[in-house]
Amino acid sequence: MLSIISPATRTRSGVTRREMLRIGGLGFTGLALSDVMRARATAAPVASPSTTTRDGTFGKAKACILVFNYGGPSHLDMWDLKPQAPTEIRGEFKPIPTNVTGISISEHLPRLAALADRYAIIRSVTHNDNDHAIGAYLALTGYSHPKHLTLGIEPAATPLDMPSLGSVVAKLRPATRPVFPYVTLGELRHFGNNDSLGQNAGCLGSPYEPFMVPFQRPLNGTLDLRNVTAVMQEANGLELAGRRQLLADLNQAPSSPKSTTETRTLDDASRRAHELLASTAARDAFDLTREPQKVRDRFGSMAFSQNCLLSRRLVEAGVPLVTLYSFGNRDWDTHGSNFKNLKDGLLPPTDRGMSALLTDLENRGMLDETLVVWMGDMGRTPRINRDAGRDHWSFCYSVVMAGGGVKGGQVHGSSDRGAAYPSTNPVSPADIAATIYHCLGIDPQTHITDQQGRPMVASVGSPVRAILG
Repeated sequence: MLSIISPATRTRSGVTRREMLRIGGLGFTGLALSDVMRARATAAPVASPSTTTRDGTFGKAKACILVFNYGGPSHLDMWDLKPQAPTEIRGEFKPIPTNVTGISISEHLPRLAALADRYAIIRSVTHNDNDHAIGAYLALTGYSHPKHLTLGIEPAATPLDMPSLGSVVAKLRPATRPVFPYVTLGELRHFGNNDSLGQNAGCLGSPYEPFMVPFQRPLNGTLDLRNVTAVMQEANGLELAGRRQLLADLNQAPSSPKSTTETRTLDDASRRAHELLASTAARDAFDLTREPQKVRDRFGSMAFSQNCLLSRRLVEAGVPLVTLYSFGNRDWDTHGSNFKNLKDGLLPPTDRGMSALLTDLENRGMLDETLVVWMGDMGRTPRINRDAGRDHWSFCYSVVMAGGGVKGGQVHGSSDRGAAYPSTNPVSPADIAATIYHCLGIDPQTHITDQQGRPMVASVGSPVRAILG
């Protein structure tokens, strides 16, 4: 995974991560990035999607912003309230009407309630992987973990894992501009521990790993992204220039087989790597100070809202897929004090950040070609526990989608009286993945091969066509 780490972070040997970037090209500023570009250049071409999937929404999205809420957001307290249910199920929150007749959501999402005509709510998502690591793996790849039944609920990540949605998009829909093809903002953390299942390229290999920016905190109203820009500026400076000169010198040596196909591929890959690292577009996309003050004010100074703004800047610069892990070192696993945690900490930033993102995309004429997806690994139990919390519940929950071919102002599927199980139109995480691919112009049945040459399809699901415009 290509990543930006704080210069103050040290390894066990006492060497800083920044220093490691300078040693032998170990970081993304070294020749390793050339390897990434070379692998992409030599990858087998992907067959064109089947014409049977081409409709008015196929490929309408040029990019996708995926907001992933780790820990299981409570669907009963956000998108699928049950005001007629007993107190131990309905909880403390009340539904409020949205700007679409007949659709209600939580009273603590007033900004999003005013924008309901821009998004679709899927209230019947369901799966059986009822814990976080395997649930996140399923949500972020569209595939159940193959060994979770024998290894338990917390299997370790391996190079044989299925690739994340962003890695598949990086392979099948690479960026056409000198920017990163897949960026993740923040990290999946559960009680301070990293859970990497489903986040990485897995069996597709390192060429399709995301460029990762860890969780940032606001500095004077703007995310502190100095580490990102500093490393990219450094890559654009003397050190990168030195590597470029070294490569040029090697190519000019009399014994250099410069005319061979292999060397030409190396030259092209290295040139592409230098272009990417030296790209003004790539560097400037991370600079939030370039935004007008009124836009920054709309998003606010909360880290999640600022990352929403950064996501828009990245897709505007040409990044095909950005995954935003919603709260960095805080998650939605509300086993206790569910209502307090939602009301005081989780829902206000979500309401402001997501509403500002949708409004900003629309104001800039980008919403119609940018797919925005809000989802988690699961929902929460219908019945409130003795700690005023809700426990794990993957058997029914909600996902929200907007833009990029999705028709807003609708609800797809429904849950039963207690929001425990789908009562109509069940949707799987594989179907969600297939819908994302479909909107991005990728046939879910596209065959790809992993780094061992084994075949797979992008998704085993089917697009949720009912929500598409």
